[in-house]
Parts: sequence; C-alpha cells; structure tokens
Amino acid sequence: MLLTSPSPRPLVLDLDGTLLRTDTFHEMMAHVLRKKPWVLCLLPFWLWKSRAYAKVRLAEHAALDPATLPYNPTLLAFAEKEAQSGRPLLLATGTNQKVAESIASHFGFFQEVIGSDTITNMTGLKKQEALLARFKPQGFDYAGDSPIDAHIWEVCAKALVVHPKRGVLKTAANMKDPSNLHYFPREKKRPWALLQALRPLSWSLNLWLFPSWPLIILWSAFTSGLLITGDLLNLHHARISKSHSSQFAEGHLHLITAFLLSALLLSCPILVFMLRAPWEGLIAIVYTPLFMVIDRLTRPLHPEIRWTILGLSQLLALSIFAS
Repeated sequence: MLLTSPSPRPLVLDLDGTLLRTDTFHEMMAHVLRKKPWVLCLLPFWLWKSRAYAKVRLAEHAALDPATLPYNPTLLAFAEKEAQSGRPLLLATGTNQKVAESIASHFGFFQEVIGSDTITNMTGLKKQEALLARFKPQGFDYAGDSPIDAHIWEVCAKALVVHPKRGVLKTAANMKDPSNLHYFPREKKRPWALLQALRPLSWSLNLWLFPSWPLIILWSAFTSGLLITGDLLNLHHARISKSHSSQFAEGHLHLITAFLLSALLLSCPILVFMLRAPWEGLIAIVYTPLFMVIDRLTRPLHPEIRWTILGLSQLLALSIFAS
C-alpha cells in the first residue's frame, strides 16, 4: 500500500558518507583491528558469502559509539532544523540495521530506520524499492553521496547531494533541475587532507641523514605509513581528545584510504629494504611495533612534546639504519 506524502515531504537520509563523514563498515574494521585483529582474517570469507552477511558478522565483533563518530555538521544541522519544524525524517542506509538503529537513537528525530539485514544489502535498487513501498514516486526528498544513490534520486522529488564522490554531482544535476537540487560541499578538499595525513614535515630527518634520494623516499614513505597506521589504531582516542585528532578521525579522508595507504607505505619500503640487505628490513620490522607503542603513549601529551619524542625515536632508528 502506498502512503500519501505528508506536507512537507518526508526527508530520507543516507548514513555512510552522507550524515556520517565516514563509513560504518570501515569503522567496524578499524574497531576490530584495535581489539580483535584476527577477525579481519575472516572478513574475505564473509564477503564471499555476501556483503550484507559480512556487515552482520562484523557488527557482532565491533560496538561503535555513535557519540564519537564524525558527522557532517551542515547536514546534521539542516536535519535537526527540519525535524524541529515537524518534518518526518527517515534513515535509509546500507549499514546493518542494528548499527543504524543505534545511531538513529542517538539523535532521536528519525521516525523509521531502514537498514541491511543478513540477506538484503539496503543500497541502490533495493533501497529504491523499500522507499517506493512507503511513498509514491516524487513523494520524498533524499540525501546521498555516491553513484548508487542515483537509483533513489530517479524517484524522489528533491536530491540533496552531500560531499559527493567524483562525478556524482554531475549525475544528479542531469537528473534534477536546479530548483530540486541542493549541494552540500566538503569543508576540506581531499588532496589537502591527504597531504596533511602524510605529515611531510616528518620527512625532514630523512633529508638530513641520508645522502641517497631512493633511501630518503623509502624512509619518508615508511614514516608516513607508520603515522597513518597510528591514526587507524587510535581513532577512538583521537575523537575523544579532539585536540589530537587526525584527518581520518575527523572524517576528511575515508578509512579505506588509511587501510590502503598503511599497507602500501609499510610493506613496499620493508620489501625493498629486505632486497637491499636483510638487516635493513629487520630494523624496519622491529621499529614498527615500537613506534606504535611510542605513538600511543604520546598521544595524550602536548603536541610539541609528542612530536619531539617521536622525532627522537625516528632519529635513533635512522641512525642505526644508516650506520
């Protein structure tokens, strides 16, 4: 049975990348990396069965705290204002139903939550079907961020494009006239956020100690990999402390970027060091967990003290490596 759209039209919000600056699936991956890293070995098998199934199983091992997640402040303020005016709000997301409900309960202004279960991954056409079962075509507005949201923009009245991925804004603009299109731009451009995440100032010691440009590049990449891995392992602390946050904790960069960069920037230099001389690779391998411990212990300290300690530890490792 189709429901007639009330006035004003209901507003339906996507969660990952829209209301949230992050993706709950990647957030759960980061959580188990800190608490139960062995669980990540099971993830490929869960994904092989289905992405919806993987979301359910991962949620069993990762308890996200809605109060600490990075939300899109402009969209959140808009949604709160609309809810206060009496507008019905729904959360429709590919996130696991229980995880989505916990986030919706944190705010308290959503009338309904539509999420994924063990069988159905609530994205794209599945989400379109679920919304059309509740509202007639053009009977609701929808906020999303990714190409797959185009399926919902086809049948909604107004498209809200939030922090869109490449080409998404153009796709939405081809589907809606300007009066039915609203754009929420990013607060920080991704290239600038990525540069900040790499911490190029941390490469200065490499320039000082190594006369060889290949070694400078390798150790600079390795240093950035260590710092990004530290960001992944300390997401929760960074969000609570706020003064020691990172581009990933704030949601300016996706966590999947952190996972990929961490693996690439650590493994490639270590492999090259091993090929050059096994003892060089051994130094890098031993230094990695030691750096993680130092990084974690210094996070609560004043930034100047923290970076001084990290710099001294790097100087010691580089001195041993270069000797």
